[in-house]
Parts: sequence; structure tokens; C-alpha cells
Amino acid sequence: MLIFGSARSSVDFDSPGKRTGMITLEHSDNQFAFSSVCVPVGVICGGPGPTVLLTAGSHGDEYEGQVILHHLMQMFEPENLSGRLILLPALNAPAVRDRSRVSPLDQGNMNRSFPGSAGAGPTGTIAGFVDAHLIPRADVVVDFHSGGTATQYVDCCFLCLGSDAVLNQANLEMAKVFGAPFTMVCPINGTGGDFDTAAYHQQTRFLACELGGLGRFSKRSFEIGLQATLRLLAYLGLIADQTDAQPTRFIDIGDRSVHVTARHHGLAQFHVRLGDVVTKGVHLATVYDLHNFGIIQDELYSDRDGIVAIKRRNPVVDPGDHLCLVAPEIPAGDVLGS
Repeated sequence: MLIFGSARSSVDFDSPGKRTGMITLEHSDNQFAFSSVCVPVGVICGGPGPTVLLTAGSHGDEYEGQVILHHLMQMFEPENLSGRLILLPALNAPAVRDRSRVSPLDQGNMNRSFPGSAGAGPTGTIAGFVDAHLIPRADVVVDFHSGGTATQYVDCCFLCLGSDAVLNQANLEMAKVFGAPFTMVCPINGTGGDFDTAAYHQQTRFLACELGGLGRFSKRSFEIGLQATLRLLAYLGLIADQTDAQPTRFIDIGDRSVHVTARHHGLAQFHVRLGDVVTKGVHLATVYDLHNFGIIQDELYSDRDGIVAIKRRNPVVDPGDHLCLVAPEIPAGDVLGS
């Protein structure tokens, strides 16, 4: 039995074989007065080899990764796996059930809750269980995201860089093998409560990815993510070789990127598409006044060259709402020097 605060699991994570089960935790409210919160788990343990922890559903309105993990659970048996897969397809299970970004139980954002705390409510307790018991078992962690209901991302991998040059290089090599159309490069500052940082603190190789978005399921993004995952598992030695990836394009979403942000309430017309290459001065959006017909409130232009990497779903905006993110491209040879 593994325990962290009120979270516990009797799943056998270590013995050879294939099994499913739950991480359960107690949370007393109107819904769970006589129930347990259940987080589904799958384990496929074959011959000697590395352990890969795969998670999805950190945000409940992101679906491609959840489906990929269900697919992997159906796809593999212990006898055709050289290593171990630990799969959590609905990491923030209450949010997945609620189809929401955060948990309805405590408004917890799973990707802001690491390394977790036994006294931090259900979300922090789940994060703490993963941090205490599952990251230490893993050689590699892969965390699946998409843009959720609010946004859409270019299909991408996330490469988070910290102070450990050896770990940075190892994660970079995995990003190249993963081979998403884009790889977003960003710094780890250790303050955000994100899964990336928790793995980095345990010197565990880690990749996140963003596949699709808009609160719906994209077949194309699913297929990109599934093939990328199979390539990574082959690179790590768990399965037979897969088709090589096309080179990924690296983009900087750190200090050199910029959010294009609404300054007025209104209706936004986008003049660019997700993934477009733009140059400084390109017209990105027009914001119309909702209440005074025929009045333009604002015109927004790019102040740098880059790629439209993230785009907003809802065109009705308030001041402070980001319409898109423009991120400069990084030559592949300059990634670790950026």
C-alpha cells in the first residue's frame, strides 16, 4: 500500500504483468460524503528496461492525451515491452469528470500544485502522491496537454531548461526524437508548481506536449501525439524501432515571446492563423466595439518576427485577454545556448 496524506493505492506498480487500479483519496463534501475520489492507473511491466510514467488529464478539458493513454493501454502487453509503463489518463480525475480546467472540489490546477502537500486539498494530495511515489520510479515522465477550452496550440513538445546541463541535453535529445511539428523552449524557474519542475528537481527526464485544443478532440493531433510517443518509447528501448520523425522546429516561449493582449472590451477579428509565420508590423487583429456599431476599438500589430504559437478561442474579449502568442524561432543548434 502506497500512502500520501489521504491518498492511497494498493496497485502493484513493480511486479511483472499488466493491471489496472486506482489511487483513492478521501474528501468530504456534498458529493463525496460517503465516497472516495478515484484516479485511474494502469501498469504494464515487461522485461528489464526503463520505466516511463505517462500522464494526461491534468486539466480536465484536454482530451488528446487521455485518448493516447487509453490507446497505449490496449496496445501493449508485458511480453512485447522491455521495461515498464505507468499510465495515469485522468490525473486530475475530478476535473476530467467536470470537463473543466481545474478541479471542482478545490479549484486546484494540477499543473500548479506540485510537489503537492497532504494538507492542500484533493489536487495537492494527488500531486503529492505522484511526486512521492511515481516520479521516483520513473526514468522518464511524459505529460500530455492540449490548449483546453480557452486556446489552441500548435502541436508541440515542451522543452523546459534549467541549471542542469546534462539533464537539458537529455531532454533535448528526447524532444528531437518525439518529433512534434514544433518544440516550445522555456526556462524552469522553480516557482510555478508545475510538473516539469517537480521532475527536474528529482533529476528525472521530462517532456510535456500540447496537442490541439479548443475543448474538443482532434484526430490529427491525436495521431501526431501517438506516433511521437511510439518513437520515444522505441528510442528508450521499450519497443521495436518506429518511423523516424521529421525535424522539429524550436520556438522560444520565454522572454523573447510576446502575448498580443486586448486593451478594450470588444469583438476580435483575427487576421492570422495558428502556426502562421509573421514579421514585425504584421496586422494581427482588429477589435470592434460591441455596443457602438461601426466603431473600431483597437488594431493590434506584431512587434516582432515569429510564429503564432497559441491562439485564443473566444473572440469576445476584455482588457487583459490574450489573443495570441508570437514566439520567435530558434535555430536547432542554438537551443541550449538560448
